[in-house]
Amino acid sequence: MGCASGNATYIQSGGADSIVSTRKINIADWNNAAVKLTNNMLASGVLDNLNLKQPIKMMVSNVKNKTSEVIDTTMLTNKIIMDLTNSGKVLVIKDDKATQELLEYESERTGKKIGMAKITLTGSISEDREVNSSAREVTYTFIMELNMNGTSRWIGQEQISKQSSRSTFGF
Repeated sequence: MGCASGNATYIQSGGADSIVSTRKINIADWNNAAVKLTNNMLASGVLDNLNLKQPIKMMVSNVKNKTSEVIDTTMLTNKIIMDLTNSGKVLVIKDDKATQELLEYESERTGKKIGMAKITLTGSISEDREVNSSAREVTYTFIMELNMNGTSRWIGQEQISKQSSRSTFGF
C-alpha cells in the first residue's frame, strides 16, 4: 500500500488555495493567462472591427512552448477557445490533421467548398528564471496573436511571476 496523503480536501481549481510552485506552470497560471488574454481580445473590439460576418471562422494553431518544461499547451488554448466560442463572435476550426481530413471529406461528400478560416490565432509561452542566494523567481510570458491575411490584428501578452524562498539545503 502507498503512503497516506493526510486529510485531502477539495479546493477551487486554480483558486487562491492552489499550490504555487516556481518549478512549473500550474492550473492557476493557465486559467489566469487564458482569462486575461481572452478578456483583453474581446474588450479590444478587434473581432468587431474586422468587417467580417460573425461568427468568424478562426483557425487555432498549437501554442509554441519556449520553456524548459514539457507542457501541454492545449490547457491554455482550450480555455481561450471555449471563451471565444461562447462569446458568439467566432467558430473555431482546430489546426490538427483529423479536423483537416474531416473538412476535406465533407467538402468532397457534399460537393460544396467548405469555407476556410478567415483569421488565425497563434501563440507562445516563454520563461525567465532567476536564482540568487535567498530566492528563486520564474516569469512566464504568454503571447497570443490574432492574424488576418498574414497581418497582425491583435497581440496580447500576459506575464505571470512567482517567487519562492530558496532552501538552505539546495533544491
